[in-house]
Parts: sequence; C-alpha cells; structure tokens
Amino acid sequence: MMKLVRSLSLVPYAAVLLVLGTARLQAEGPEDAAIDQIRRLSNIIAVDQDSIRNWIQIQVDELAGAPPGVGGLNGDAFKAFRKRFSDQYSNRSNTAEFRVQFATQTAAVASAEFAKANLKPTVAWGLAQALVDMPRQPETIPGLLAGLDAGAPVARYLCAEGLAAQRAAITGDPNRLPVAIQALRTAALSETSAPALGRMYEALAFPGQPGLVLDAYLAVFDRRLEQRRLAPGDVDGAEIAAFEFLRSDRVLAALDANQKAEVARRIAVFLRLDAERYNDPMIAPPSDASAPDLMSRERAVLERRIEAEEEILEQIVGDKGGKIRDTFANGGYELHAEVLRQAYRWIGNVQSNEPGALNEAPWNVELGAP
Repeated sequence: MMKLVRSLSLVPYAAVLLVLGTARLQAEGPEDAAIDQIRRLSNIIAVDQDSIRNWIQIQVDELAGAPPGVGGLNGDAFKAFRKRFSDQYSNRSNTAEFRVQFATQTAAVASAEFAKANLKPTVAWGLAQALVDMPRQPETIPGLLAGLDAGAPVARYLCAEGLAAQRAAITGDPNRLPVAIQALRTAALSETSAPALGRMYEALAFPGQPGLVLDAYLAVFDRRLEQRRLAPGDVDGAEIAAFEFLRSDRVLAALDANQKAEVARRIAVFLRLDAERYNDPMIAPPSDASAPDLMSRERAVLERRIEAEEEILEQIVGDKGGKIRDTFANGGYELHAEVLRQAYRWIGNVQSNEPGALNEAPWNVELGAP
C-alpha cells in the first residue's frame, strides 16, 4: 500500500492537467486517488505534501480556466471549487496530520496566487473562502495574511474575517502577533473597500492587547479623517467595528492618559463630521411617504457611529459634554439639528465661539474639531 501511495504521488503535474483538461469540474483523476491514500497517513512526507499541493493547484487552475458563465462569481465552477475543498477537509478518514498539511499547502498555494496581479476575482474569492472554511487550522494564517493584499476586495474581506476567527491562535503565538498587526495596519491604510476595511478593524481588535494595536487604529483613523475632510459626502460603516472595540471599558482602562487623549482627539473629528452629515438635508427622508427612502441606511449607520463616538468620549472625558444619545432616544432624525448642537458641546462651536468639553486640557482639541 505504501508503495502505491508514493507512486501515485509522483504523477507529474503537467501530465495530470493534460489528462484532466480544463472543462472538468468534479470528475475524479489520478491526483484524487493519491489524496485518498494520503489522507489516512499519520506521517506525511515531502512527496505527499507535493501531491496535496498539486491537487490544490489543479483545482485553482480549473477555476481560473472556467468559461465566464460557469466560472463567474457564484457560478457553477466556483460552487464546485468550494465544495471540493470542503469535502476534502471534512472527510472523516482524514488524520489530524492530513488536515494540518491540507491547510498548510492551501495557504502556500493561496499566497502565491494572491501575489499575481492578473488573478481572477473568482479565484481570489475561492482561495480566500477555502482558507476561511478551515477556522480550526492556524496553518492557514500565512495565506490569510497574504490575501490582505489581493486585488479582489472580496478576498481581502474574507481574509480579514479569517484572521479575526484565528485571533486566539495569533495571540497565543508571540511571533505571530506583531506580524499580523503590521500586516493588518498596512492593508487597512491602503484599503478602498469599506466592508473590507471594517473587517480589518475587527481583525485588529485583539482583546487584552489595545496598546499594541492602538498605533494601527490611530494611523488608519488619520487617513480616513483626511479623506473625509477632502471629500465629505456619503458615510460608510467601516469604523463601527473599531468604535465597538474602543468603547469597551476594559479596553479604555488598559490605555494610559496620553493614549486616551490621542483617541479622544480623533473621535472628536469623527463626531463633528458625522454630526454635520446627520444634519445634512441630503440624507433627510422623503416628504412623500410613498417615495423610496434611499438614505435610510446611511442615517442608521450615522446613528450607530455617533452613539459609539459619544460613549467613547464619555468614558475618556467623563459626563461633561453633550447628550446625543438622549436626543436620539427622544426623537431620532427629527431632532437632527439638536444632534449637531449636542455635538458642539463636546467639540465647541466655531460660529458662536463657545468651547466644548474637549477644548480644554489635557485633550486640547481645536475649537470645532476641524
């Protein structure tokens, strides 16, 4: 039996592809027979690892070569790809060693594929999904980190989600944690997709490690605030995940006075921008009840953001500013102008030259939080 396993694992990759062709979606081939033997082994040597990696690469190449109608997002080829990976990983005959190697080799192939500038979005999505579908395997972490730089936003989103699911494995390894934080920081600073950025914020929310991740949060906040200053307009919910992390009293208690002041200064600007947008007539509900309310989602996002921002400020500064959450409770958007007035009690009002709670030391926010 061992001789058969080794000989099957040595089937040349190019020859396997020639036999299979690019049209096959789920037919069995020589590489499947090899894998079915390897999955039962407790000692998986290099030649077996090569066979596992070849099997994975064949699936990737098939998905990449599928016709558009078959291989598009949510197409038959993508569904078949995900099912084959899921079936392979969850097979009851698998040894623990096989699962480790299957995750390891999937991460290795994914890392190489994610680096390709011309990688099809379907393939990027498929590989990211395959990694996420193995949440109990920390061996996927290198592939998830590589996927943060993938060209397809859906892959970046999923890889950040996968890293959040691997939080315990990352924090449990002192060598993994700084690498993960740096990779997430770099990716978040260049991220253009709000959903993907939200997942990156979430992946950075390492419990018990707020001091380690704070610089990453502040750097991304600064970039986002600059973008908002330059191009005010529609507001997304990306920061909600970060605010939910920072509003925790346990997280804030772990920060020193200087760190709290740095957080308060950024939150002050977010609060000003969000309260101004909430007061913008552009997001008002239609006067005609039969008309579609296209801006309702943004109003809901703004309310979640502003509520979290005020709670963070209250925990840092104390009960010295406005009462925005009470305003929401008493009337919601009907009191949108009052929401802005309550925000000014935190950040100060430039027009009336009235200071707010954050304009005094040690916060020293400039009047109006420009």
